[in-house]
Formats: sequence, C-alpha cells, structure tokens
Amino acid sequence: MTRIELDIHDVEALNQVSETLNRAVDRDSALQSALDKLLEIMDLETGWIFLRKQGRTQAQKPPRYSLAASSNLPPGIDLTYKEMWKDSCDCQELCNRGELIGAFTEVHCSRLADAGETRDLHVHATAPLRLGEQVLGILNIAARDWDCFTPRSLTILSRVGGMMGTALERAGHYDALRRSRMQEQNALLKLSNQLLGRGELLEIGDLLVKEACRLLRVDAGALLLIDPAQDAMFFQSAVGWREDPIQAGHLVPLGTDSGPAQVLASQAPLVAMDLETNDPTHWAPPWIRAEGFRGHAVVPLVSDGASIGVLVLDTRSPHEFKEDELRFLQLMANQGAIAVDQARQREVEIERRRMEQELQVGRRIQLSLLPETAPEVPGWAFAARNLAAREVGGDFFDYFWLPEPTHTLGLVIGDITGKGVPAALLMAVSRTTIRSTALSGRPPALALVRANELILKDTRTELFLSAFYATLDVELGVLTFANAGHNRPLHLPYESEVCQELHAAGIVLGAFDQIRLEERTLQLECGDLLLCYTDGVTEAIDGNMVPFGVERLRSSLQRHREKPGPDLLQSILDDIENFTGGEPQFDDLTLLLIRREAG
Repeated sequence: MTRIELDIHDVEALNQVSETLNRAVDRDSALQSALDKLLEIMDLETGWIFLRKQGRTQAQKPPRYSLAASSNLPPGIDLTYKEMWKDSCDCQELCNRGELIGAFTEVHCSRLADAGETRDLHVHATAPLRLGEQVLGILNIAARDWDCFTPRSLTILSRVGGMMGTALERAGHYDALRRSRMQEQNALLKLSNQLLGRGELLEIGDLLVKEACRLLRVDAGALLLIDPAQDAMFFQSAVGWREDPIQAGHLVPLGTDSGPAQVLASQAPLVAMDLETNDPTHWAPPWIRAEGFRGHAVVPLVSDGASIGVLVLDTRSPHEFKEDELRFLQLMANQGAIAVDQARQREVEIERRRMEQELQVGRRIQLSLLPETAPEVPGWAFAARNLAAREVGGDFFDYFWLPEPTHTLGLVIGDITGKGVPAALLMAVSRTTIRSTALSGRPPALALVRANELILKDTRTELFLSAFYATLDVELGVLTFANAGHNRPLHLPYESEVCQELHAAGIVLGAFDQIRLEERTLQLECGDLLLCYTDGVTEAIDGNMVPFGVERLRSSLQRHREKPGPDLLQSILDDIENFTGGEPQFDDLTLLLIRREAG
C-alpha cells in the first residue's frame, strides 16, 4: 500500500483512539469506543470487530470467532438475529487461510449478501488485529462500494487495526512469554539462536526490534547504529513508527543530548515514564514529536567494550519500565550486539572476497589489453614487464605496426595518475585512443595532441596520464618520439658507459585543452639500448623512504646490458626488490626495452 500522509486532525484523532485503548481496563468497551471513533474519522457508519478465540488445538480447526464490538448495523444483520452471527463468513475464512497478510483487504461481504435489509451495504474493508505473525481478530468497516474507501480512510483503518492488536497484546491474553517471566531465559536462548542464524544485518535488526517490542509490550521500537562518516546514528530497523524513520532518512546526531546519544556515551540505560512531563533529554525534533511517544527506554549495544548502537523502545502512553523489564531488555541488546558485530564481520569478509574476485577479473582483462608477446623483427629485440601495485593498475605499454611506411613500428608507454579501478579504466581508454590516433598516420607529437583532445572529450575524471610515443623505422634505425610529461627514457649507446636521457618538451594528457609537444629523432646504432619506464620504477622506496632513483636505474641498466632483453628486465626488477627489501610499493612498475642487435 502506498504510504499516505495524514493531516494533523487525523493524527490527533488517532491519538485519541490510542489513548482510549491504552486507558481502558475492559477490553470490549475499549474496542467499542475505538470502533465508534474510527467510523467518525473515516466518515463511515457501520463496522464490527471479531476476536479470534484462543486455546483451540490443531484438531479443533477451524478457529471460532466472537463478535466483540459493532456499530450501526443494518436491520438485516442486527444483533437481534443471533443466528446470522453464528456461521462463518468470507473474512473469517480469509483469516483462517492466513490470507489477511496486508494492512487491509477489500472483501465482498458474504454476511451482507445473505441478509435482508442492508441499507445498500455490500462490501467491507478488513484489517487484521495482528500481534507479530499472529492474527488476534478482524476489524470490518462496511460501505456501499469500493469508492467509499479513500486512501486516507484505508490508511487510518490499517493504523487503528495495528493499535487494536497492540492493545490486545498489552492486555495480556495472547503472549505466553509475558505471562511467565520464568521463561525469560528460554526466550533469550531462542532469540540468540534466531539472531545468530541470520546472516544479514537487516534481518538481525528487524528480528531484534520486533521481538523486543513483542516481549515487552510496547508500541514502537528501533535499532540505531553509528555512522562515523556522518557523526550520527542511523535507523537500522524500526517497528511501530507512524513515519518510517528509515525511509525518511532521519539521523540522531552524536553531539546532542538525545536519549540515544546519552546512552551511547555513558553505556547506561535511560528511562522516562512520561516524556511529556519529564523528558531527561530535551531533544525532540518535529519528526520525533509527531510520533506521540510517552514512555521511553534506551539501552546500549556494546561490543568489545565499545558502543556500537542503541536499542530504543517507546510507548504512546505513560509507561513505567520495571527493573526486570530493563534487565531483560539489556540482555536482549547484548545478544543483539554480538549478532550485529558478527554480521558486520561477515559483510566485511564477503565484500573483501568480492573485491578480490572483481580485481582478479579486472587484472585479467587489463592484461589482455597489453601485448602478449614482443614483435619479432630481424636485427631488433623488444621486451616489456608490467607489475601492478594492486590487482589492477594504470601503467600500460603497446607495440603496433603502422600502415605507412610499412616498416615502421609504433611504441607506447603510459602511466595514469592514481591507482586501482579508476586508473585501470582510464588506462584502457587511453591505450585505445593513442593507438587509434597513431594508426591514423599522425606523427608522434600530433598523435598525442589528438589523443589529448579525445580523452578530454570522452572522459569525465580528474585523473590524467603521462605518455611516451615513438615510431621506429626498423630499416634505418630512426626513432621519432614525443613525450607528454612522461619519464625520460634512457639511451645507452653500444660503445659508451654513459646513459643519456631523451629530452623532448611536453605536458601530460587529459589535463589541459591546448597542449604543445616537441618532436625529436634519435638514430639507434647497432648494439644500442633504449629503456622506457614509469615512475613506479624510480620511486620504489626502501624502509627509510629512500627512492630507487634514476641513477640506480642507470647503474642497473649498465651492469646488465649484455643480458638478453627479458633477463635484463628481470635483473633490473631484482635490483629494485633488493633495494626496497620487500617493502610494499604504492605505484605500478613498467619497463619497455628496445635493443638494436649488434651487427
């Protein structure tokens, strides 16, 4: 049923119904008064209430019903016709079959259909008088047709039905646990088993609050847990509230003198017999006042000595929470704290495993975007290594043959700012973009400029990337390159012990609309080495936060220059590992090696 907001007059009328039910000692007179008031505020005239007789065994089905209250019955079903009320009817059969499950049910009345003069009444709206899962009775409001029932009147009907169920429960006729406190330990054991048998936090909270309200005979209850991000408590579960505080998004700030905040800080229960005459909290926003709470009790949920939330119970009439009730409520809260803590741990573990699986899948997808093997070109050797600091990373490299001239190879290495999934996503976009602009035939500088335009247009992120793109004429050995803010590659000539950095002015991609990149060339001779790398290589740190640095990378390249490409790169990575001493690294590492074989 769609929630209908009632106006202040309706709320006041419902409060009168609630007070009538709460004050009355005689059950039948309370139901009659409440029925008369309900018909008045629904703008209707006729109604009646059945109570389901208790104590019948399974073999005594179906249950019997007694007429507990009625108002303005038409002549055809007047109480003088006692035979009319002995037989079962459609609404009772629905109840017996467990089909009165909603807030209300619209029924073509079989009792009216069999009667004589009915004042043109044919249908009635039926609300169950419910206690938890148990239906205690049936509330019927009659009308000529369905149009007589407005959304407002049906909302009022369902609320009064709930009030009557609560009033009947409070009277003490339908709850065996309440009749004998000697069963308290059994109830707690049962609750504990039920709580620990629930896997999800939502199920645990709902069960805890419903059971607390049922066992302690109160109108409303709530479980509030801490949300550190908002410095407040949020409603995890709520029962019996006129406005659902969860759906409304209500919060209780930790810095207030509200009952929940006080109990959270002190870890001691807080009780008020009547909030209207003696409110120990002085914190009552409009949405709280609208609930009409009078009796109030709050107990803490404590796990490993720390407060994690509170359990709150409220009544809409003055209520004295006795010492044994508070003790029982605190024991329930203790059981709830254990279950909540275990559920959170399970959720954290499930989320951790889910993230690990997703990252593993992401890493496999990312690796599929990188070249599986290096190009095999006579007179040349190529090798690359990529190590992500996390399961997925932002470094990438690429090789591809350009359409013109046919003996020209494109070489790319790039590094996305940031790490993890966002960097991996931008890495995939950037690799594809740079490759497509390069394959269009643009020289390196113009290809990167165009890639910058496309990345700015197609992505909405604060991340950006550095990239080095070069074209290699494998017949002439001419390398033409542009550098978009990337680490300068190291060139180690065959007949030299000195590594030279390749300089080309440029700026990162994805940060600025208009960029200029310098384009330069390098003649690679036989035996020359060119090492491209990302900043994760030189910024790898040891236990003293000292970076590996460019000079150590130069030295490592020089020492291992005679090794085959894959072995050379592995030796450099071994040098980094020895330097860092196994310290966890915070950035991806990528190496791309080009060697012109000695003649």
